[in-house]
Amino acid sequence: MNVESLRANQGGASQSAEIRIAKAALTVCFLFVASWTPYGVMALIGAFGDQQLLTPGVTMIPAVACKTVACIDPWVYAISHPRYRQELQRRMPWLQIDEPDDTTSTATANSGTATQPGATA
Repeated sequence: MNVESLRANQGGASQSAEIRIAKAALTVCFLFVASWTPYGVMALIGAFGDQQLLTPGVTMIPAVACKTVACIDPWVYAISHPRYRQELQRRMPWLQIDEPDDTTSTATANSGTATQPGATA
């Protein structure tokens, strides 16, 4: 993730870039542990426990969970990036993301300083 682009898009009241990156990293770590723990327990049961408990259906559930988290991780990174959230808000306003748009704030600031045609300075 680009830290400079995270800092450029945040206002005075929003969180620092380091906090956002830490939240994304902790979320990814939590998802990793939550998805691989059942797989590890299943492997330990297969190696040291009663192998009769491991049916094909039971062994499929942890494997699918691990693969699902591998698909979710890129979304965690994408959602934590402010420019991505701005684009989501622009394309899908019904999600109610409410990210401040940099283009409208700079356009408003620039229009207030411009002189009107025909006005005397």
